This record gives sequence, structure tokens and C-alpha cells, in this order.
Amino acid sequence: GLPTAATPTQDQNAVYTAAAQTIAAQAGQPPAQATETPPTSLPTTLAAVATDTPVPSATPTNTLVPSATAICDKTQFVSETIPDGSVFAPGATFIKTWRVRNVGACTWTAAYAIVYDHGDHLGAPDAIPFPGNVAPGQEVDLSINMQAPLTPGAYESYWKFRNASGVIFVVNPYWAKITVVAPTPTPTLHVFFPGPLIPLIPILFPNTQQVYNQVSVSAGTLGFVTATCPSGSVVVGGGFAAGNDMVVSASWQEGNGWRAGALNNSASSQLLNAYAVCLYNTAGSTTSKMDGGTASGGGIGHAVATCPAGSVVTGGGFGTNPTQLSVHNSSISGNGWQVYVKNKGATDIGFNAYATCLSGTSGTTAQVLAQATITGNNTGSAEVACPSGSLVTGGGFALGNNLVIYNTSMSADVTKWNSYARNTAAGDQLINDYAVCLSFP
Repeated sequence: GLPTAATPTQDQNAVYTAAAQTIAAQAGQPPAQATETPPTSLPTTLAAVATDTPVPSATPTNTLVPSATAICDKTQFVSETIPDGSVFAPGATFIKTWRVRNVGACTWTAAYAIVYDHGDHLGAPDAIPFPGNVAPGQEVDLSINMQAPLTPGAYESYWKFRNASGVIFVVNPYWAKITVVAPTPTPTLHVFFPGPLIPLIPILFPNTQQVYNQVSVSAGTLGFVTATCPSGSVVVGGGFAAGNDMVVSASWQEGNGWRAGALNNSASSQLLNAYAVCLYNTAGSTTSKMDGGTASGGGIGHAVATCPAGSVVTGGGFGTNPTQLSVHNSSISGNGWQVYVKNKGATDIGFNAYATCLSGTSGTTAQVLAQATITGNNTGSAEVACPSGSLVTGGGFALGNNLVIYNTSMSADVTKWNSYARNTAAGDQLINDYAVCLSFP
């Protein structure tokens, strides 16, 4: 289970709070706002760990030295997304990812592939190429786009890995195990009179669902993708998921959807997902508010975008420069959204905080959190659920030093928010996961 969600101990040199989202479109970095002096120390209300933030590195530096008896192709499981038994609606799409380490003596290439072994295909092709070269000792995210079947039930899909010579080198297959549950139909109510039956319009209650869109980002380039909410719904928040060695620099509301952007620092193409949380059965509407900040060279920057009177904050994000700034906190502040960044460069640079604001409803929002520890040189996550009777509309995170966020999004059962990060240091680090919860009277 997860550690108790408690307010973290305060340490001004530990949590450079932040969240990740696009650098003001693809045209450049967000404008610097010089209206106030950026803080020179961290706030005292967030979890704190460590004292320095290095340039993120998603790949461990240890390299296996093959011996005379070393096995050429050998894998070691590290972590995965979509835990066994995850619940999906019929036809829902999702991405199953295994993070594996190359513990053999040979370098994996794009000629290697994930190949179907047995079980349910779950809408996936028979083979998916590896994303690029993976040297001995390195880790890689191997992902498959899948779709839940239309018929409710339990499904299992098993996969192995094949090398460039066509040889299968995984003895025990990797798997995805999901449960498909049909949505509960809303009954049509009837009132009986001494005459013909008169159908009544069923009462539709507000609810939230998550949609996504995906793009492949070429090596050494900056990529963007937008997930759009369907007609009849309104975007209230969003998140992202990024592949190996990607630095997420953008996460904000765009129109009736959510936009994500990231810089691919790896030598091969990587996948980037944008997630939009969509609110149904309400007459409300949302707008995006932005506020800019400046991070001085080698210092910390803080910005807060505030929602106007008569509206409530339901989500938020950021826009930064991925080569110079790292986001350490992206979360609610009052009736707005705050972002903390650490400037790794020597020159001052601007960044933006974005708040998504819901108006035209009687709803109110509150933020809940859970905290977890990520061990050194490992990946980990935290998950927090909204109270019963409330809806998840968005979420955020706060990171300890040396943590790199790569996924923050709604859970498959739409009741929780998850945040995943990679610890690039040897020591343990804390991660805070935040969910924004919407309640109606």
C-alpha cells in the first residue's frame, strides 16, 4: 500500500515544486514576467528532500561488462503501468508499458521487437519494434497501444521479446491483465396514471472521464500533442505521459482540450501522451488563466495563476524551457495554480503557470494529497483518491531533488490521480501526488 498521505516536513532546500507543461507553443519559451522579484528560497508548505537538482538522467550510468559466459540477450523487469486487474470501459484505449533493463551482453536495437505470444490481442499488432538502441545496463520503456474488448470480462495478453535474428529471448512472457466492465445503464423512469405510460427524462449526474492523444517525438526534437474533450463535455484538467529521456515542458488547457509538450533527449523516437479530463452533464464552462514568473540564474522561480471571482480552479499546469528549467511543483494555491521551477543555467529565464477555472456551476473544489518514497536509481509512483461523492478533475505533484516526472494522469477507474517519477540519485526521495476534487451541493 501507499504511505499515509501526510503533509511533508518543511525544508527550504528540498522541494523545488513544479509541474510540467509546454513551452508556450512550439514557437519559443514563455515570456518572462518581471513584475515581482522571484523568491530566493522554497516555500515552507511542501515536502522537502535533498539539496541540489542535477540535470535529469533517465539512464543509469552503470554498464555491464560481459564475461566469457555472459548471455547476449537478457532482460530484467523494473516496473510497469496498468496494474493487473485494471478496470476499463468497453472499447477504451490505453497504453501498456514495461520498463525493463538490459542485463545481457548485447546492445538492443530498433530491429528488436515486442511480439505477441498468446492470450487476447487487445487490439495490438503482432509485433512492435523497440524504440532504439539500449546498451547493456540501460533501461527502456517498451509500450503497446491497446484497446479493451467490447464484451465485459477478464482478459489477459502475453508478450515476448525477439532479437534482430528472429530469436525469442524471453522465457517467461510479459503480460497485461485487465477487466472490462460495462457502464451501468441509466433506467428510464415511468409514472403510472390511469392512462398510457408517460416516460420521464432520467436525471443525469455530473461525471468525469479521461481521453488521450499520442504523438511520436523524433530524437533531439521538441514535440507537442493535444487531447480534445468530446462534444457535450468541458475540459477541467489534464496531464501527460512521456517516454525515456524526455523532459516535459508544457502542460496546459488548450481550447476544449489539454496540450502536452516535451523535449526528446534520447537517440531514438519516443512517445508522448496528452490526457484531458472531461466533465459531463453540467452547464458550466472553463477558461484558462496564465501568470508568468522569472527564475534567476541558478535560482528558484515561483508563479501563481489565479481564477477570477465566481469560478473555481479545477486543474492547472505550466510552460517552461526544457533545456534550462526543471519543474518541481505543480499544484493548487488558493483558488489558483502554482508552479515552482529550478533554473539550472546562469541566466534569468521566464516561465508560465496556468490555471483552468470552472464557472457557471455550484461546484467547489479541494485538493488532497498522498506521499510516497522512491528509492535511489529507481522509478516509483504515488496515488491519491478523491473522497466519495466528489469527482477527480485534475491533479499535480511536488518532487524531491533528483526526481524527474514522466507521468501524471487520472487512474483508469476515474476515482484517483497518479504521478510517476524517476529517481536519478542514489538516495531515497519523496514524491507528493495531488488530486483536485470537485463536489456539488
